[in-house]
Amino acid sequence: MEVKAIFELPMHIWVMCDALDATYPTGYDKLRFNVVMPVDRPPSGGPPPVLGVESRTESVGEQVVWTQEYAAQVPESLRPATALHRVVVTDVEGPSYDHKPWFTPEHQLAQYINTWFDDLRTWAEIVTGQDLDPNHRVYDAELVGTGLTFIEPPHDDALGFKITTPRVRPLSGQEWAFILGLVRDGREPPLEEVLSRDSRAAHRRHANRRAIIDAATALEIALGRLVRSRADELPERQRGRIGGRTALGDYISIAEHSGLQLAVPVDRLRWLNNLRNDAAHRGAAPGHWEAGDAVQVMIDFLGAHGPLRRTGAREPGGGE
Repeated sequence: MEVKAIFELPMHIWVMCDALDATYPTGYDKLRFNVVMPVDRPPSGGPPPVLGVESRTESVGEQVVWTQEYAAQVPESLRPATALHRVVVTDVEGPSYDHKPWFTPEHQLAQYINTWFDDLRTWAEIVTGQDLDPNHRVYDAELVGTGLTFIEPPHDDALGFKITTPRVRPLSGQEWAFILGLVRDGREPPLEEVLSRDSRAAHRRHANRRAIIDAATALEIALGRLVRSRADELPERQRGRIGGRTALGDYISIAEHSGLQLAVPVDRLRWLNNLRNDAAHRGAAPGHWEAGDAVQVMIDFLGAHGPLRRTGAREPGGGE
């Protein structure tokens, strides 16, 4: 039996419009399927030309959003872009199991689709910097004082709004195809990039102590890998300091005394390490602005020395 399904993403992902109206192979574990993208049709996109999809959505009786362009700052070179809400899943193929004959391809798709999305959004967050956590969403519009019913003075409910225009870096069609393939092949992102994603997400949610610890751990992994990869170039005394218990402060000192050229000044790295020590050992949390500066130190270092290089200049009107 042929399996086809419409999947509403738990959190919309910004993509460039060149990613639309195309079919991409992907999968999870031993399950394989295609993702068919909607067409670019204002204002809410349109279903892809897959037999049965349009009639299925019409039976819902309300407007179905496939794509939606929200207010956001997108780099000029990455426009036009839109937020992807739904895709169609086709050509589902999975193994058969004698001991559980009920676990057919459609059941496998139902079992794995949300785990597939979690892997997909992790790669998308790492590549673009988008915040795609569906379980702890941060909204661009926030009510001020919601839930309050004033007696004196006689205000009703909230006193206002806080509205933010986010900076969005959408996925290109090539990047979309690439990460769908990574998920299909079970490729995990580098640990320091996952920690960088976690650090940014924690800071956005004002969990500043968590943001500092994750940022410093990502820095430790990246700097440690850099120092170890150049061990043969280091002075003998500094090379001898590298061992199984070498920590971030040690790596910073080794890099400094070895004269390694780093994209981020050593004093900034040491400052982040001190913040991490205060957060981890004394439970201290920096202010939100200071934590943001510390997270940026980690981002700058990984961008120059991490496994996924990001060395291009930022464009006006957008960014990571």
